Amino acid sequence: MRPNTSLFSSLLLLGLALATMAGAENRPDHMVYLRTIDPGIEQDVRYASAHNFTGHPLAGYDAAECLLTVETAKALARVQTALRAEGYGLKVFDCYRPSRAVADMGRFATEPGDPRKAEFYPRVDKQDFWRLGYVARVSGHSKGSTVDLTLTGPQALPANKWTPAAAPVDCTAPYEQRWHDGGVDMGTGFDCFDERAHPDNPTINATAKANRQRLTRAMEKEGFSGYSKEWWHFTYAGEVAKKEVMDFPITPLATRDVVDASQQLIVVTSKNWEDIQGSAQRYERDGSTFKKSGDAFAVVLGKTGMAWGKGLFEPGEGPVKREGDGKAPAGVFKLGTAFGFDPVAQTKLPYLALTPTTECVDDSQSSRYNELVDGSVISKDWSSSEHMRNEDVLYRKGIVIDHNTPAMPGAGSCIFFHIWRAHTAPTAGCTAMDQADISRLFNWLDPRETPLLVQMPEAQYEQLREPWGLPQR
Repeated sequence: MRPNTSLFSSLLLLGLALATMAGAENRPDHMVYLRTIDPGIEQDVRYASAHNFTGHPLAGYDAAECLLTVETAKALARVQTALRAEGYGLKVFDCYRPSRAVADMGRFATEPGDPRKAEFYPRVDKQDFWRLGYVARVSGHSKGSTVDLTLTGPQALPANKWTPAAAPVDCTAPYEQRWHDGGVDMGTGFDCFDERAHPDNPTINATAKANRQRLTRAMEKEGFSGYSKEWWHFTYAGEVAKKEVMDFPITPLATRDVVDASQQLIVVTSKNWEDIQGSAQRYERDGSTFKKSGDAFAVVLGKTGMAWGKGLFEPGEGPVKREGDGKAPAGVFKLGTAFGFDPVAQTKLPYLALTPTTECVDDSQSSRYNELVDGSVISKDWSSSEHMRNEDVLYRKGIVIDHNTPAMPGAGSCIFFHIWRAHTAPTAGCTAMDQADISRLFNWLDPRETPLLVQMPEAQYEQLREPWGLPQR
């Protein structure tokens, strides 16, 4: 028997109104932006747009950002690292969901109108969403440990750019025909309210089955469990479950939020945009501020200086980095894998021992653009790359700077900390230093401390230092 939709709709409206009144709720300390933990995980937060089953942005989604509990975000980053080693990756569609957005979904399901039915639920009556398990009255997403995502990889078709004029295509249509979300074939699209979206549905093709299994194995290995009605839905069980639902709105990521989450900073400044030499200083958090760690040390930059890069924030006013321009990227960046010639290294960072076949792809037309790959085991679709292991000493020790991650064609690639040729010899776009200094970074950096690189000319640093909460040089 169906519920009294009029009464239920009234209750939902009341719940939505009460949730909206709670809009002043602040983000709890245990909730973080996924971008600050792993900027390499792609994001397409559907409920911040009209491209979802309701046909409108949901209440509380004031920005297209993924937020999760700290432990969930770190676990998801571990999944990403494991998948990257296999040539795959993650793309999230939804993470934390304010409870007002859940009420918004419920309201939609009781009111007239089906603007996106043809794409998301062509064979389902929306009043049956709850009975069929596609919509919950209280969502685990509101507790911060549940995520909706897909698998990216070399067989994925490029993502389409959605506009309201896009023709709706049944989410169960063949992979080549339905909406291209940038993921590999998973048997259906995201938020497809249909039995074919059930993870163990036997009617999907062998490729989709294999992709679902790959995603599920990777997620389960790091403590996530799936859901029987949706192949994209996983909940992290590796921490004490948060019982309370939350309703703080999802707002744009602010630079101050990222800096406040970091316990280790490396600040690199130069005299101006064209300068090829700079100064670096390590800092450690001391309460609400930072204190210096060790002495400042010299670095060399790109042969044409610096330009705003693609880091955790949009470029400011000034030159913008492009592939092959000889400029080191300015901005705020996460630090990735350490690498070197030695089979093992004394570092807390993840470490990659370089081999004669390790390459960094700088061909912007390649699906592996801006990635370190083993050229002996991957089918090559690139015409140029940098061979990382050679007689040169530059990469005897290095650290990946997460610039242009996920990669945007032409925005620049293969940016590292590495050993310099000399203190007067600029780089092709990296930041280089004496071997003793990079050895100190190997020993000092700790990924658990969310280290960041802040790199820019002195004038820009001084302009941004106070609003961003950066230390005084």
